[in-house]
Amino acid sequence: MKKVLLVIAISVAVVAVGSYIFRAQIFMALMGSQIAPEHNFAEQAPPSAPDYNDADNWAALPEAQDPSDQLPIGVDRSPTDVAVFFVHPTSYFGKTWNQLLDHQSANWVVDERVLRHQATVFNSCCHIYAPRYRQATFFSFMDTSGNGEQALELAYGDVKAAFMAFLARLEPQQPFIVAGHSQGTRHATQLVREEITGTSLQPRLVAAYLVGFSVSHDHLGTLPACDGAQQFGCAVGWNAMDGEGSGAFGGTERLLCTNPLNWRDNGGYAAHELNTGAIGFLSYGQAEEGEDVTAMDLEVGIADAQCMSDGQLAVQELRSSAFPSRMLGNSMHVYDYSLFHMNIRENVATRIAAYLGASQ
Repeated sequence: MKKVLLVIAISVAVVAVGSYIFRAQIFMALMGSQIAPEHNFAEQAPPSAPDYNDADNWAALPEAQDPSDQLPIGVDRSPTDVAVFFVHPTSYFGKTWNQLLDHQSANWVVDERVLRHQATVFNSCCHIYAPRYRQATFFSFMDTSGNGEQALELAYGDVKAAFMAFLARLEPQQPFIVAGHSQGTRHATQLVREEITGTSLQPRLVAAYLVGFSVSHDHLGTLPACDGAQQFGCAVGWNAMDGEGSGAFGGTERLLCTNPLNWRDNGGYAAHELNTGAIGFLSYGQAEEGEDVTAMDLEVGIADAQCMSDGQLAVQELRSSAFPSRMLGNSMHVYDYSLFHMNIRENVATRIAAYLGASQ
């Protein structure tokens, strides 16, 4: 009997240890089983394609009032002619491969979380354009059958079409910025590599802010990584994590990591004193009871930053409780922009000033 109990105890311990070691994989498998589409990509008719001549198919436009216009208290505008093409991250977790354009909850997240806490970093200086697109469902990044890749390519087709419509709205030599986050950065990186570098558009590109995705230096084509706050015609990107951890995109070779506190490529440690303002919020999810989703309260000096050997950007000490959301690997993915809001806002102005000064 004692031997049986010992075997049971050892078995339970092995299962417990194994469950802890592989907890991330187990969690993702369980999550995937709940949100996986029930049909192959080819078996479902895709949602109707957007017409980007229709303002309803844009989450943000310069002539429209939307959350991308909101400014933190005490922040002013210094308008320039620079336009920003901003591609939003995944906000759709549905069981079809691509989002219907009028999906209410997905669009709410884009409007009330993403535009306000990401795209706003560009609104002091620039005209913001952010298309709605048939984004791939979150499960596409977990899929290994090829269906997810097809869903992402359909989404990219919309982003490319929106970019062409964006260009048509600009003056012939008007400078622009390309920016994104997460899935949006996946598409923005492909757009930069395939449609901008090596073309007549490249001299008009002030910078590409390719944040929150597994962007390798090798994915940039001929576009260099920025290595300094005033460099233009280059790309920046990072993936924030809370202290030690695997982060969201560990294992990517030559992962792009720009330290947004010193703007160096693979930059070393930058202290809290360099952080000129962060804006916290609860999560990408729907509003919680009593939450004011319009709040944009600046906190100065709450996050340091250091690019680690694997290319992740580590916040070694967070001095605020306003950033509670975490993803696997201690990732602070939802706060990639928010932790460094004012630093990014100031850097955009700095790069634009350098670009415009060089072109005179």
